[in-house]
Amino acid sequence: MDFSLLNLRIKAFMVRVAYWVVASLDRRWCKPIPIKPSLRISIPSTISPTSGKIPLIFYTSKSSGVFRSALPINEELSTSSNLPRPVLINFHGGGFTLGGPEDDARWASTVLKTHNDAIVVSVGYRLAPENPFPTAIEDCVDAILWLCKHAEGYNLDRTRFVLSGFSAGGNLTLTVPIRLHEELQRELHSVASNSNAKAPKCVSEIKLSGLIAFYPSTDCTRTREQRTASNPISREKSKISPTLMKLFDDSYLHAPGSHKIINKKGGSYGADLSSPYISPGLTPTPQLLAAYPPCVAIYTCGWDQLLVEGNTFRARLRGLEKEGKLEYVGGRPVKGVIHAWDKVPTFSNSRGEREKVYEEAVQELKIMWHAGKTD
Repeated sequence: MDFSLLNLRIKAFMVRVAYWVVASLDRRWCKPIPIKPSLRISIPSTISPTSGKIPLIFYTSKSSGVFRSALPINEELSTSSNLPRPVLINFHGGGFTLGGPEDDARWASTVLKTHNDAIVVSVGYRLAPENPFPTAIEDCVDAILWLCKHAEGYNLDRTRFVLSGFSAGGNLTLTVPIRLHEELQRELHSVASNSNAKAPKCVSEIKLSGLIAFYPSTDCTRTREQRTASNPISREKSKISPTLMKLFDDSYLHAPGSHKIINKKGGSYGADLSSPYISPGLTPTPQLLAAYPPCVAIYTCGWDQLLVEGNTFRARLRGLEKEGKLEYVGGRPVKGVIHAWDKVPTFSNSRGEREKVYEEAVQELKIMWHAGKTD
């Protein structure tokens, strides 16, 4: 029996309980009260070798359509319009170890306040340490492919899928397109090898039109100490303890039964920390351009140990924009805020800076959906 894995599971369970209580109180009592989900479903995993269920939570504007309550997975969405609707697919944060798809309900609320014809889908990918790397990435790819396959039934515009995410979800926002591209290429190769086969629409028509990542990790070859040293104020300001960071890292990158393996970067993990599926900022440019949509935005935090690597990746993407290889690169550092600052409960009035940054991102979302729009 792997007692190190058991220890991680016990620690993760205790942290999840505490987090759930705080997050639930935040959504219930902190203003502005976020929008409630319109629909909850679960889809089966197909890519990961470990089978399971992936919860999807749908948010819609009340004026744009109505979801039937308790809608079975094989029924269609009833809406007031037959026009395909732009889709924002969101990945929550929590160090790949805690959190859930309702965590970013205020972000969904801000999006739908401006884009009331859109649909926001939040993905409940399976958590570590029970489901370590790369399960989260595989579940997110599964969610995108499922939504594309069922686009007609849910009035989704499969040419206007934008991904967003916070913290660990921000990392997924930047890594999932690479894994998705690999999956689509595999499907197309399979079709090409069969002269009688035809690529399904979910393969031939799917198009990511943008990515919006909030305070993501982009270079996991850097140790936590190196990250802190790159932005010393983060040591003083951070509200996330080193113990909790270690739990996140060990849980997600811990390989059951082989946790003592030393990888080529010197870390005590079975996974290669330089992999594009872990460190998107290190992805070779040709692979990046093959997988990424034309528009990308990365928001970083001024008092975050991830500030420098996030800014570095954004600067690299802006270089590609100047070369004409990307259409738009946005986002910015948010000064004077800690990691996950927008998720800290206030239990009082709304946080103006959060609304300001969210609204900036929503304007960039508009650019992304327009880039993907086909007449």
